[in-house]
Formats: sequence, structure tokens, C-alpha cells
Amino acid sequence: MKFHKILIIAFLLLSANAFSQYYTGMDRRIGATPNNQQAYTPPSQKEIEENRNKQIDKQMLRLKEDLKLDDLQFIAIKNEILKSYKEIDILFKKEFSEEEKNNQLKAIQDNTDKTILSYLNTQQKEKYAALKNEKPSKKDDKKKKKDVEKEPETNN
Repeated sequence: MKFHKILIIAFLLLSANAFSQYYTGMDRRIGATPNNQQAYTPPSQKEIEENRNKQIDKQMLRLKEDLKLDDLQFIAIKNEILKSYKEIDILFKKEFSEEEKNNQLKAIQDNTDKTILSYLNTQQKEKYAALKNEKPSKKDDKKKKKDVEKEPETNN
């Protein structure tokens, strides 16, 4: 009788252990992923478009405030930027060498800048040039800050 009680208790403990592993995501099968985690899924075309539009909206709001654009300029420049983003996406999907891609990317950017400048008056052109010159200096400042932060870590 004692043997039967011990056998039943052992069976219950083992089943409780297996049951808890299954419901807490601890799957012991080879190659299995836990139930509560999902594999990485690349963003859909719709999500890419939404992110691009958010990015362009931020860029356009900054340009509108800094350059004091009127509505017609705002719409024309936004359409030009949208067009250039789509051209860049197409460029990156094509099978070219990195050098060819870089050359075509620079050509797209130059063409976009020329078109944007055609919509601006002289004061706005000066401010736009100042904004473009300011942008690389900000990137350089960020790189310098990262380098300064890394130096103490490597000296220790």
C-alpha cells in the first residue's frame, strides 16, 4: 500500500513538472522556440511607407519653420522629397556595385536639391544652404562625443 502511495505521488509530481514547463514557455523539444516569443518578421510595405511618411513629415515641418515656406512651396517640396525617396528605394533594390549606387545616390540628391532650390527665394536659399552645412557638423559632433565616451573605457 505504501508503495502505491509513493508511486502516485511521484507520478503527480512529474506530471505537474511537465505541465508547468509547457505553460511557462519552457519547451524542451529540440529546435523549438518558446510559445511566448515570436520570430522576427520584417516590416511590411505598409509599415515602411508609414515610417517614410513620418520621417518626411518631420523633415518638412522643420523646413517649413526654418525657411518660412508658403503652402505651395511646402507641397511642391514635399512631393519632390517623396519622389526622391522612392527613387532611392528603387536604387537600393537594383543589383549594382556599391560605387555605382553611391554615384547614383549622389545624383539623386543633387537633382532633388536643385529642384528644391528652384522653389525657394534668395533668403530661403541662403537658409537652406546653412541648414545643409549644419547637418554634417552635427553628425561630426555626435561622432566626437562617442569617441570621447569610448576613450575612458578603453584606458581602464
